[in-house]
Amino acid sequence: MSLEDKRNRLGAEGAKAESGDLKHLQETSVKLSYEIDQLQAQKMRLVQEIADLQARLAHAAPQEPQALQPQTARRAHPIPLEVPAAPLPFRTRLTQLPVTQFGLLFVLVSTLALSIHNVIVRMIIGTPIELFGILSFGGFIRPSLGNSLLILWMRMLVVVPMMALVAGWLYPPVWTDIKRLLLDRDRRPLSNVICSGGFLFLSQVLIYIAIGAIGPGVAVTILFMYPLVTVPLAWWLFGDRPTRLRLGVMLTILLGVIFTAFPSLKQMGAVSSTGVMAAIFAGVAFAFYLIFMQLGFKKLHPVPVSLVQFVTIFFLSSLILSLPLQLGVFVLPEKRLGFLVGGIVLGALTLVGYLTNNFGVRKLGAARASIIASSGPVVTALLAVLILHFPLLGEQMIGIFLVTIGVTALSFERMRSIRRAKAAKSSGT
Repeated sequence: MSLEDKRNRLGAEGAKAESGDLKHLQETSVKLSYEIDQLQAQKMRLVQEIADLQARLAHAAPQEPQALQPQTARRAHPIPLEVPAAPLPFRTRLTQLPVTQFGLLFVLVSTLALSIHNVIVRMIIGTPIELFGILSFGGFIRPSLGNSLLILWMRMLVVVPMMALVAGWLYPPVWTDIKRLLLDRDRRPLSNVICSGGFLFLSQVLIYIAIGAIGPGVAVTILFMYPLVTVPLAWWLFGDRPTRLRLGVMLTILLGVIFTAFPSLKQMGAVSSTGVMAAIFAGVAFAFYLIFMQLGFKKLHPVPVSLVQFVTIFFLSSLILSLPLQLGVFVLPEKRLGFLVGGIVLGALTLVGYLTNNFGVRKLGAARASIIASSGPVVTALLAVLILHFPLLGEQMIGIFLVTIGVTALSFERMRSIRRAKAAKSSGT
């Protein structure tokens, strides 16, 4: 073999070895990237478990003699006070989050977006209204079970794909967590998440019927009666014994709901009575949504859970609308464009409310954010008066005020529990 042939052979072998090394480096890089994703997911789960443990300590700290009893092992953190239709935000420790103007702004925008959402629902469902007392507008569909399902389906048609796009940005291991949730041998977490989505679906359908019948301000205020259900359920399921403050808050909310609903019931009209009952059952369904969400969030991050809940709502609405049932689905041909635009706007407002709620909680803290979010009934009622010219009687204004005060007091109690947990941890160290 000539010297030139040897050089060519050595060059070919060197190139082959270099190509093999490059392929090996690429495979190693892919493996490392996968392991990094797994570590990030494990880190988020550990942060979630630490947050759960801190919340449990917040309830165990004032009752140390009972903390050693077996039933306290079943305690869970307080039921979150979230705005209806806004999924649970990121759980982060309050002590690590400075109060910033941006955080306050984000939570205010979230509350405003979801309140405007409720007002637009009334524009779409029901009789045409005088917009700002000047222009006749809306009334694209009549209040019925089928039409409420239809507008919810339209809303999810926008929310689900958009949420799927932003989920990876909010929480990179989202798809890994969803895959683990679906393949987990323990089916309870998946069942809890799907059940929470099912009850949120039921709550949304009922509140749409109520808004179309009795107006957004009254309907949303009655919906906020859910602590009357969550507090006793949390005691029964989690051993979370209600304090005197919670009992007082429950009484305040009950009085507020009575004051708010009484004028509508006094009319003795079929539409008003149906709207009040739909709002009450919507509040009960929302309470069960929070309870199942409480169970499902023990080892799961909020973003993948929220995505599964949205998909559940979309699936249920699609399934029921496809059944050969007489549900009262009807949209006039000349009003289909307005209905379509309304559904897109509702989906956009839902996504804006969700994202700003998450960003606000990151900077402001979940407890402080829930205090601001509890102003939902007041903001919705004010917007209904300003935009839709919906009149409110004196007793209804008193009722809205009482319900808002009650829900806000529960949020303050939650923040106080977190501070007690911080103090107990500091004294222990």
